[in-house]
Amino acid sequence: MKQLSTGLHKICFSVIIPTYHRNDLLAKCLDRLAPGVQILSAALYEVIVTDDGYQTTAEKMIRDRYPWVKWVVGLRKGPAANRNNGTRYAKGEWLVFTDDDCLPSASWLLNFAEAITPDRDVYEGKTTCNAGIRSPLEHAPINLTGGYLWSCNMMIRVSLFHNLGGFDENFPYPHMEDVDLRERIKLNGCLIKFVDNAVIDHPPQKNPLGYQLGAMHESEFYYWYQKKHQQLSASYLLISVIKGRLRLILKCPKNRVTILAIYQLIIEFIYVIMNANKWKKKYRIKC
Repeated sequence: MKQLSTGLHKICFSVIIPTYHRNDLLAKCLDRLAPGVQILSAALYEVIVTDDGYQTTAEKMIRDRYPWVKWVVGLRKGPAANRNNGTRYAKGEWLVFTDDDCLPSASWLLNFAEAITPDRDVYEGKTTCNAGIRSPLEHAPINLTGGYLWSCNMMIRVSLFHNLGGFDENFPYPHMEDVDLRERIKLNGCLIKFVDNAVIDHPPQKNPLGYQLGAMHESEFYYWYQKKHQQLSASYLLISVIKGRLRLILKCPKNRVTILAIYQLIIEFIYVIMNANKWKKKYRIKC
């Protein structure tokens, strides 16, 4: 891989960034990917922003401040479709995914490049949250030891990605589509390599509201019924939701935010109870 940084003069890596009405966060991400900021030669990578915005877009900001970035219109069908859309414009042999609220380290792309071996077509980097989760109303997809393949920090050979059909665009909410891709990769017999020094920091973001969190669980029913051909127990789902949220609530300082977090958890809980049977009927198949 030494030739990547010294000899080749063609695009090897296509960085795909889906965005949606978050120009301020996107700008911070692009600042970290600029030629000269990334250690990897700018001749070896391209950055594609695929934009699902409809009230505003990032087109003007990118044209004025980031002329080295390719901006394309998204399909407005959610993040899975938006990521797939970005890959259609890719010129590289490798697709590298991150999100518009992430902060890549300067050596992110170089360390991915130097980790490539002939027996691996899929790589995941380390995702940190340096600021920490400061509130039970925040979240961040932390991945310090591998095994998750979060879509905010991963690389896959373009031919494999397309052979697998990309991200499944049928998930009803932006939830579980990267889990689904990971499992399809494994079923295809591909091994995933964790690259400890391909680091992206993911600052904490606010959780959706309780009913929005509840609605996102429909994606879990779709995954288990349509993908795994197994039934998902609503009680098991509810217990796992409560455990995860309560664990975080108990770790955080007790104040008004804690009360709000408990209220949102109750709303999420009620939403799942009210809709679980409907989701079962919608996605049930004969196993």
